[in-house]
Amino acid sequence: MKVTVYILVSALLIIPKVANSQGVELIKSFVGNSEKSEVISFTPQDEILLSGDFSGYINYWDVPNQALISSIKAHNGKINRIEFSQDGAFFLTFSEEDKHVKVWSFSGQDTLIDYSLDSSPHFAIFHDQNSVLIGDDFGAIYHRHFYSPEKDSLIFKNPITVYDALYDISKNELVITDKYSIKIIDISNANKIDFEIKNPYSSYFVKSRYYSPEILMTWSKNGIISFWDLNKKKMIRELRSKNDFYELSINQYSKVLLTGYYKDKALLFDLTNLDLERELDENIQLVNTYLTNEYNQFMVSSSEEGRHRLMQVKGGNGIKPLSLQKRDIEIQKVITVDAKTLKLSVWDNERVDGDKISLSLNGRWILRNYEIVKEKHEFEIKLIPNQINQLVFFAENLGTIPPNTSAINIQYDGYNKTHIMRSNLDKSGCINFFLEE
Repeated sequence: MKVTVYILVSALLIIPKVANSQGVELIKSFVGNSEKSEVISFTPQDEILLSGDFSGYINYWDVPNQALISSIKAHNGKINRIEFSQDGAFFLTFSEEDKHVKVWSFSGQDTLIDYSLDSSPHFAIFHDQNSVLIGDDFGAIYHRHFYSPEKDSLIFKNPITVYDALYDISKNELVITDKYSIKIIDISNANKIDFEIKNPYSSYFVKSRYYSPEILMTWSKNGIISFWDLNKKKMIRELRSKNDFYELSINQYSKVLLTGYYKDKALLFDLTNLDLERELDENIQLVNTYLTNEYNQFMVSSSEEGRHRLMQVKGGNGIKPLSLQKRDIEIQKVITVDAKTLKLSVWDNERVDGDKISLSLNGRWILRNYEIVKEKHEFEIKLIPNQINQLVFFAENLGTIPPNTSAINIQYDGYNKTHIMRSNLDKSGCINFFLEE
């Protein structure tokens, strides 16, 4: 079965591409459609978006009604970033043009703190609920306290501009990126540099985020996205891109979605559901990076000019695992059932030859890397009424006797049948269940 993916490219046009397991359509929505585009941020409330425009206004948006709630003059120049505190009660904004960093009450929509700097800020992040860290043009990083300015201090002086920073409160460490390296600074130990990873690129790091507690993800100015093992101090994965779309307000309410191609198949994959070791390879051609909210209802894109667009997601059942998108899907059985819960069992009904499979139901893994044997592996699945429920058999290998073959028994009241499913490394067999209510 072939479905259509609508994917944004650098020209910000919606262009259809054929893929076999991912059906999502991106519709240009109501924020960022004007010539003066906005930096867009997800918030603690799913129904509210924040944006900061080129004229220095903060805009609160009512998502369900696609309406502007309020517009507040925040800066005398383009708003470069919106960052939320850990509990979501506050957010900060800064503008490189007017050299101000401001802290706001999210619910009150008013300014709490206004820092005027002598030089342009390049990053500003929360240290805790009562203070922020600010990095300026000259590499200086300041700790500013909201209610105790006598405690303000210069905590680190980098030789060159720091373009982004992350603070790990559990380790009291600051991760900074500049033109030449990634540095880990131990704030509890006289701001000592714990270690440094040299930048192997001619470009420089402009943004970073934690992929996991041990893995750092960086965007370079030339569009390269890299994954760094902080324990081993080395790069473990790299994705090369055709563009440098990186100016996104990443926070705890958003996740990063990467788009690209694999053997002419359009790909949509998010970092919260990605196996670095098993799924990423050199054959993936990266096209762009986006943000999505938790429920994949909206995506935010960023252009080379710093312009942002809010895109609404239509169709599909969320973003499917990258492995599934890489292969064609062959419908081998279509079964209409009248029970929401099915009892399944899988086994090797022929010669046991080391076949391993993973099973996906509606784009979610329910069994991973399981070796098929003579003994039956039993489990239950729950179906969603009035839609196709797709159970995909993903071959992890071909065993000693290709293709990958497994038997599956399906049981519910009055129904008991066994089917043979076959998959290979290019094509995954599937069963489409339909529950009518």
